[in-house]
Amino acid sequence: MNFSTIQSAREELGRYENNYQELTKKINLLLFSLSRTNLNSEEKNRMWKGLSEYTRNLIAKVEKTLLDFENILFSGDEEILVEEKDNLSQKYKDLIGKLQKEKEIILREIKKESTPFVPLRKKTLNPNYCYFDDVDISSTFPYKLKKEEQAVLGIEIPEGAEFCSQECLLDYCKEYRDKEKFRQDEEKKNKEKIENDRRRVTEIQEKIGNLVKRINNLERKERELELLEKNSRGEEKRRLSFFGRIWLRLGLIKENDPRILLQNSKDKKFNLSIELERENEKLQKALVTMSIDEQNQKKMLAYENERISDKNKIAEKNEKEIEKK
Repeated sequence: MNFSTIQSAREELGRYENNYQELTKKINLLLFSLSRTNLNSEEKNRMWKGLSEYTRNLIAKVEKTLLDFENILFSGDEEILVEEKDNLSQKYKDLIGKLQKEKEIILREIKKESTPFVPLRKKTLNPNYCYFDDVDISSTFPYKLKKEEQAVLGIEIPEGAEFCSQECLLDYCKEYRDKEKFRQDEEKKNKEKIENDRRRVTEIQEKIGNLVKRINNLERKERELELLEKNSRGEEKRRLSFFGRIWLRLGLIKENDPRILLQNSKDKKFNLSIELERENEKLQKALVTMSIDEQNQKKMLAYENERISDKNKIAEKNEKEIEKK
């Protein structure tokens, strides 16, 4: 009964691992595709929230399975099963940790879509009209700030802009400061994210390079061992299996036997190849994330350049008008 419980838990873990692989594929697909669609923030948010709910339910299922499994008791003479239970429990915990990391990625994307970059509202400068709420001020006393006063207050008002009341002027100053602070904070956070993305990509690439080097070394070793195996005298070629490992423990096969070393090398290469595949998937995800963050930075820089350009155009226009006078 206890052995069948272990086997059932192992099979269930395999199904959850498949669910995790499918989840990472879905996240990668959304990261890559959503930025290239015409969907608005609300629609993108809805898609990420759907994936967030799926991930939350999957984590809850894995946690419940782990809890039920850990509550199973084994007798003292079932040492092997107890050891296997501990190993499986750790694998379940590792899987939960990986799912939590994917959940953090989803929540970050939800937050990003919920708080998009908001540039300062563009206003039209109309003579004899309030710059903030666009009401006629031709017959009233206009309010405005000199360049020196703007510098002290840390705001910018286009040359020639006037306001219908002191309240409008103060409201404009507050709006400017709030949105400028938001813009600067977003720009700073995005730069930090890009730096972290680059560090992450560099770390993964270095790890991939190391794995490729180790796999290449093992392949060279395998070729040498294959030659040794062919040159072995009086040795019958046979595939190392479960019984082969038992023979090794019993001393019926020497530990430095080329077949043993060759099989060990192949096992190591197989494990490294799986790890390499996982690191390549991580690299693809990191590159997509960095691409999105760089696109956001370009949007912010484009807005800032446009704002400076508009400011220079207004200044040039005012200088020409002064020269005509």
